[in-house]
Amino acid sequence: ASARAQPPPPDFARVIADIVAVMNGEARDLNYVALDLGAIPEFNRKVYAVAQGIPFGKTLTYGEVAARLGDKLLAREVGQALGQNPFPIVVPCHRVLAASGKTGGFSAPGGVTTKMKMLTVERAQPSGPTLFDALPLAARPRQD
Repeated sequence: ASARAQPPPPDFARVIADIVAVMNGEARDLNYVALDLGAIPEFNRKVYAVAQGIPFGKTLTYGEVAARLGDKLLAREVGQALGQNPFPIVVPCHRVLAASGKTGGFSAPGGVTTKMKMLTVERAQPSGPTLFDALPLAARPRQD
């Protein structure tokens, strides 16, 4: 017997469509996607829950994620947990940056290049002050 291609079930089709929309720069909430977290360590689950709460187009630092978990000294562990994220895009680890706006790592194919492209597609804004916040108002770039 030969296999025949079939359209995905409706629930899968919705997830696929929403991921494609995100990759095309459309804000979509993917928190409805059921993930199998059975083999995921408890700390990582907590990190992923915080990452899933970061809105489309926004970022947090590893330290800010750690602080939301109750201990800002866990930033390195947060980075390690995000590096083990088996659900990129659905768990938007690309929205977590190192201190001072540095990219940090990214475990999905393409690494940091992919992370930066995803943040560009989302027109992501850092969570904290930037260099431009220190400029006089007239010298700031337009936010059109």
